[in-house]
Amino acid sequence: MRQLPHLPIDDVLEEVISTLEHHRQVVLQAPPGAGKSTRLPPALLDAPGLVPEDQKILVLEPRRVAARAVASRIAQERGQKLGGEVGYSVRFDNRTSKNTRLEIITEGMLLRRLYSDPLLSDVGCVILDEFHERSVHADLSIAMLKEVRSVREDLLLVVMSATLQADAVSSYLGAPEVTSQGRAYPVEIEHVKPGEDLPATIAKLVRQTMQRPEERDVLVFLPGARSIQETIGALSSTARELDFDRFPLYGALPLKEQIRAISSSKDRRRVIVATNIAETSLTVEGVTTVIDSGLVKQMRVDPSSGLNRLEEVRVALDSATQRAGRAGRVREGRALRLWTHVDEQFMSATTEAEINRVDLAPVILDVLAWSSADPHSFDWFEEPPARAIDAALGLLERLGALDMERGGFALTEVGEALAAMPTHPRQGRMLIEGAANGVRHEVAAAAAILAEEDFVSRASREQPPANCDLWARVEVLEDVARDRTHRARSIGLPSKPPVARRLLDVRDQLLRSAGDVESLATTDALGEHSREARFRRAILAGYPDRICFRRDRLDSRDQEMRDYVMVGGEPVTLAYESAVRDAPVIVATHLAGERYVRGGSGVNTRGLVRLATAVEREWLDELFPERFVEAIEVSFDEERDRVRAERVLTFDGIALERETVSVKDFASSEDVARMLAEAASRDLTRAFQPDKDGAQLLDRIACLAEWMPDLELPDLRAVIPEGESRGERGRTLLEQWCWGKRTFAELRRGSLEKLIRGSLRHEQWSALERYAPARLQVPSGSHIRIDYTLGEPPVLAVRIQELFGMVKTPTIARGEVALMLHLLAPNYRPAQVTQDLESFWENTYPEVRKELRARYPKHPWPEDPLSASAIRK
Repeated sequence: MRQLPHLPIDDVLEEVISTLEHHRQVVLQAPPGAGKSTRLPPALLDAPGLVPEDQKILVLEPRRVAARAVASRIAQERGQKLGGEVGYSVRFDNRTSKNTRLEIITEGMLLRRLYSDPLLSDVGCVILDEFHERSVHADLSIAMLKEVRSVREDLLLVVMSATLQADAVSSYLGAPEVTSQGRAYPVEIEHVKPGEDLPATIAKLVRQTMQRPEERDVLVFLPGARSIQETIGALSSTARELDFDRFPLYGALPLKEQIRAISSSKDRRRVIVATNIAETSLTVEGVTTVIDSGLVKQMRVDPSSGLNRLEEVRVALDSATQRAGRAGRVREGRALRLWTHVDEQFMSATTEAEINRVDLAPVILDVLAWSSADPHSFDWFEEPPARAIDAALGLLERLGALDMERGGFALTEVGEALAAMPTHPRQGRMLIEGAANGVRHEVAAAAAILAEEDFVSRASREQPPANCDLWARVEVLEDVARDRTHRARSIGLPSKPPVARRLLDVRDQLLRSAGDVESLATTDALGEHSREARFRRAILAGYPDRICFRRDRLDSRDQEMRDYVMVGGEPVTLAYESAVRDAPVIVATHLAGERYVRGGSGVNTRGLVRLATAVEREWLDELFPERFVEAIEVSFDEERDRVRAERVLTFDGIALERETVSVKDFASSEDVARMLAEAASRDLTRAFQPDKDGAQLLDRIACLAEWMPDLELPDLRAVIPEGESRGERGRTLLEQWCWGKRTFAELRRGSLEKLIRGSLRHEQWSALERYAPARLQVPSGSHIRIDYTLGEPPVLAVRIQELFGMVKTPTIARGEVALMLHLLAPNYRPAQVTQDLESFWENTYPEVRKELRARYPKHPWPEDPLSASAIRK
């Protein structure tokens, strides 16, 4: 075995081994560049007597490319062939043999092993690497391993990461901690204020870096594939001028291209432009400078729809530390951060655990397959939100994996089959239906596209209309994989053959993993429909919660948008690249991006359906009869101002059919009166359309009721709350008026004043006339109308000449409320507004007199208005 260069982790290997010998578990914290991923696993393998020779060590890595890279590096350092003593096992790719003792796996693979062997009888040690990333599988793995260790105390468990908050893990497991100090080389951190054009900013920084002869490779962190490709393009001229190679690195790239990106070159300098896939585990050799955009795309479930959506967010500081650490592997390095010191003060310290922000259906399925226990009481490392658990249980029940009506949380036969498949339960349910209906290969291909990556680069708007976007792809998949892309291009589907070839491999893996599941299907449509229709029925079986119904509208450019509403009420829009153009009912198999819509409540967003499948209405009747509900709805029609009754057929609460029926046959007089009163109470003026005096009467009663509550004036707008008695004594005044009527028009047939006067006691009406009069007599003898507004002083608008001789401001409501005087000029426009008439005559009138006398010389303007006679005209 070759002599390896010293790494910081080497200094604590003996301590880790000793801790495991005494406590059988340990939490290891080692900064980036310490070498934990490649040095610790073989050290444990070589430690005498630590792991029995008939047992193996499993190392869990969060990503497939990292698992392959770590396994290859360890095998290389040990001078062995990959797949011998050291191997890896990831979804759809296995490089192990009967001699493999050190196996690098992705997190989901551990769960598959636990189903087949709950005690991991052939495993002596499990290492959870990069636990700080807090993927859902890592959180689930640590919980399950804790339970396994309660039975198998001999099982060794190591949890390690570069930026781990060790105390929480140590407390959860009851495990001691070991810390490795320092990275291989120091990294200088620099903050750079980013420009508006991110690719241009990065291209400028790369140019400045590559002009320094001592620099080697540059690693750039960006949020997604699109920004990576834009930056690769922006670097083209600089790459030619300064002679370096450019490589993209993100999860959807074919494996060969990923390996090419992380492989070092002694002869040429490189710029690797990557997502956060390059943050951990991957050793990108030769990097001396990191340029960090500070952005990352995270999957997050939308609480309003229950759908996972990618959101671009600011990285947490622990991720920024991991990224910077990539520059300190071969010598001293630099990390250029595209944010300011001030920005850093507001950044989160740690990355939010994935379990708190994604669809939990696969995770809850794993928990149920493992223990059949209530997921709410499972011993989580960090318990996810209760609503997310409930949503996952709801989906699993709709997929037929769980029968909650029987009680308990035991899986059905379908659920057990789905748990054994290496894919999301949605795609597993599709495979079951596809196998039973003679379209096994086609559905497996569709499941591969949904689980991995679409091989169509950008679908054209000019595609011919279709019933299913996935079916069109499945039909050309094998041709594209063989580099025959003409047919795909002719129907508007420009394609990527390397991706298509990988999808065929995934399809074949899914077919092998599904096995014989035909008997678990819920329907047999083999003799009733075409292959394409049977394919669409299988898609429907996997997405029973994403059924959408057409709701057309016109956008601001008067172009028809294909709008739908999803069960649950989420509005979505069919993207232009979807060929499913005219279907009244669809299944949204893939949503990505948003469309902004301006509505009455402001600007809202609608999810964009990129891949859709048309669904026949009769399929819903056949497959989901329990989700249809027919009911009579009695409501107030705001457009026609009347109580109406309709027979409504709904599917998961979404109205599909409406038929008008007789209100008399389906609603009591009491309910109709209450409903009409509720509608009228929202706007009495609209309900009664009173004349000016009637409207004033409503306002007078409302104001006086507020000023003098002892009069016990009725609240004309009050409505009996739901659930309270509606006996004659408890019925409100407004409801009494509405008795026997169904429309506002019927309300208007009676005089509003007569209704009100007949509803008030004599002393109440007298008090209204006395304390809140309709008009007030002023010194000129005129009776001037008073304007009442609830919550504001009553207004008396009167010409100045009509108030000559009046000293004080008039009052109402037993003298408690002063009128607001609008003192009018001869043109009947306010010259002054006041509630202090005495002050006006003394202080303001001389100035007003001077101005108005010049404008209206024919009108009297006495110097002493209090001794002058008021003038009516």
